[in-house]
Amino acid sequence: MTLITIDPVTRIEGHLSVKVEVGNGGTKVVDAWSSGLLYRGFEQILVGRDPRDAPIILQRICGVCHAVHRITSILALENSAGVVPPPDAVRIRNIIQGTNFIYSHAVHIFILAGPDYDLYGLVSGLNQGQNLDEYHSILKDAFLPAQRLCHEIEAIFGGKTPHHMTTLPGGVTCVPTVEDKNKALERMSQLKAIVNKYARMVLDYLENNRSELERFGIGWKNFIAYGGFRDPNSPSDASKFLLKRGVCINGQLEPLDINNITEYVKYSWYADTGGGKPAEEAPPQDYHGKKDAYSWLKSPRYGGKVCEAGPLARMVVSGYYSPSKASVYDRLKARALEMALVVENVEKWMRELGPHSKVHLPYKNPTLGIGTGLCEAPRGANGHWVRISNGKIERYQVISPTNWNASPRDELGQRGPIEQALIGTPIDSPRNLINALKVVRSFDPCTACSVH
Repeated sequence: MTLITIDPVTRIEGHLSVKVEVGNGGTKVVDAWSSGLLYRGFEQILVGRDPRDAPIILQRICGVCHAVHRITSILALENSAGVVPPPDAVRIRNIIQGTNFIYSHAVHIFILAGPDYDLYGLVSGLNQGQNLDEYHSILKDAFLPAQRLCHEIEAIFGGKTPHHMTTLPGGVTCVPTVEDKNKALERMSQLKAIVNKYARMVLDYLENNRSELERFGIGWKNFIAYGGFRDPNSPSDASKFLLKRGVCINGQLEPLDINNITEYVKYSWYADTGGGKPAEEAPPQDYHGKKDAYSWLKSPRYGGKVCEAGPLARMVVSGYYSPSKASVYDRLKARALEMALVVENVEKWMRELGPHSKVHLPYKNPTLGIGTGLCEAPRGANGHWVRISNGKIERYQVISPTNWNASPRDELGQRGPIEQALIGTPIDSPRNLINALKVVRSFDPCTACSVH
């Protein structure tokens, strides 16, 4: 047996270390440990503050998932106060969230994970220092314009990006105009053409390499999704989403019961008081050096089960993908399929916007209240829990998608999703761990979101 540590795992968001034990004659991973190596403490920062500060502060958790953290925090505050935003406010939030999805998925495909694969028929040439001009041309003609267009669309409705300013409890401050709508649709037309062209290229590559990529990265095959993109025509109906809310446990689709979500901290650098139900647990107290602990991430579980979050989970729960699939191939394919689906619907929501429509309802902080915000970030299920006392935040809890995916073992010794997916990964040699990195990056970890 050989222990190998990959530290840091590059081309992801945040600081992640992965240790693998290679056995079977040095050809396969037989055990794995995923370690988040940065502590940030956002949940502690919020205690004692005005609840309306939370969305502004928490969108700074990340420079990639910023839009969704703000929206999720707003949903928690609205839930605590019993406020439901108007239909066009939901559309504008969906547009902002959707362009954030497209931007993030494009970054993953082109920059973060793409170089691990021969997506463009260039990798062998790149390794020999050839075809760089062609690869740079793809980045210049596709990736950079897609980034720019996403940012411009989000800025039209959000004021700026990253860290947009227009969403707030009760709705949005951006009243749509015909000019805004036309500007956004013109950019969306360009973005749609880029996404459809390169999504097709990615899907063709995956189909041609399916037999290889289906061999490894197979996880627990349990999935969780909070529901992505609420139906603007039924904003008060929490069951109606473009991407459905639910769980898939042992191949069976079930409604989501948030009371089944629990965090464990046995292998996390937090005091034991930091675990439990997210609506009830105390703000986490750091305890670096704790015996047996090896990560700043906690271990969220659903009814004691380890669940994977992300595009594959959403596609499974929504019925677009088989629940029996969970390999590297499936995560990559689900992301490309989802990106094309989101593009179509963002354009639809833009067309449905009415000029000068109602986009806000009165919101007042409750003196006492408990609120839960459930949303989908590009990387998966994003949850915020707030408790308000005397008009101030008494406690706040964030469970981000990477909390689910990169979590360490729990009290039962169950590996987190990335740890489990690494088991059985073929290793060419101790100096060539590309397959292990493909597995880790297939989850698109955002460690900065998950270490609070």
